[in-house]
Amino acid sequence: MRAERQAGGGTEPPADDEEETALEEQAAELQHAGLTEEALDCLEEAVRVRRGKGARADSPRLRRALRTVADLCNSLAMQRLSLNEYDDAKALLRRAEGISEPGSSVRAITYNNLACVHRRQGHLRTALQFLTRALEIESTLSDAHNPSDTHLNICAIQSQLGRHELALEHAQAALVMLHDELFDDARSTLDGTQPFPPLAERMSVLAIAYHNMGVEQEFLARWEAALLSYKRAMQLARLHVGEGHAVTLTLAQAYASARRNIERKLHEREQKRAGRPLLGASASARGGLAAPLVGGSASGRSAAGSAQRSTPA
Repeated sequence: MRAERQAGGGTEPPADDEEETALEEQAAELQHAGLTEEALDCLEEAVRVRRGKGARADSPRLRRALRTVADLCNSLAMQRLSLNEYDDAKALLRRAEGISEPGSSVRAITYNNLACVHRRQGHLRTALQFLTRALEIESTLSDAHNPSDTHLNICAIQSQLGRHELALEHAQAALVMLHDELFDDARSTLDGTQPFPPLAERMSVLAIAYHNMGVEQEFLARWEAALLSYKRAMQLARLHVGEGHAVTLTLAQAYASARRNIERKLHEREQKRAGRPLLGASASARGGLAAPLVGGSASGRSAAGSAQRSTPA
């Protein structure tokens, strides 16, 4: 029997949709139970059944199913990445790329995740290419999912490539986007004293953006500005993320180290200007500048419960 209206006003699925509908419902249950691989198998079977019955490429139900398959491929890929299973991660992400719609947020997230894999493997230029493609897509979407994180990932890679001016530009772009995202008339400004617990994760990304800006300013010998950026990163993390959080502890340590180094640099600069000999530790005593952090968490983040997007540690 074709779809019959029920007493409550709803409809039963058409009889020829029952098999794929059952598979999709089973996939949802498996995903809820954390069985992502099994859920992916069910969804891919549902897609095969729909296509076998002649479903049009623009069918809303088929498009939704493909979107969910791409989401799960991204999620599994990030699990593989956490286990250093790079080939499996890339294979899953290539599957997601192949079935996601061009110009979609899922395609952008997939490119971000491919960049993460390549960066972990040391393929910095390849990673940068994928991030650039992700940013191009995000720039066309009104509902792009946190493009600020893409800027932070580009910042980190440009820094590793020694392109510190470009890295600084991306850190600043991320800050502008994060301010737009996090602060409006209904919320406190950065000078506020009350934390926003629901926003702790995004506030940690804002703190990381300030840290990244400080790193690049330090590389570019903009000492005073760098110290202010490091300090702001630490203050934001303490207020909005928590004193004992790992991000806060890392940023506090980075600030303390940078403060010692920069204060020595400023002292050396004053000594040089005054024509007095330099005393104490050499400029290279700190053993290198702080490495940029990247936006998001190492375990990945989800877009409204869908595609995961991770950033390398």
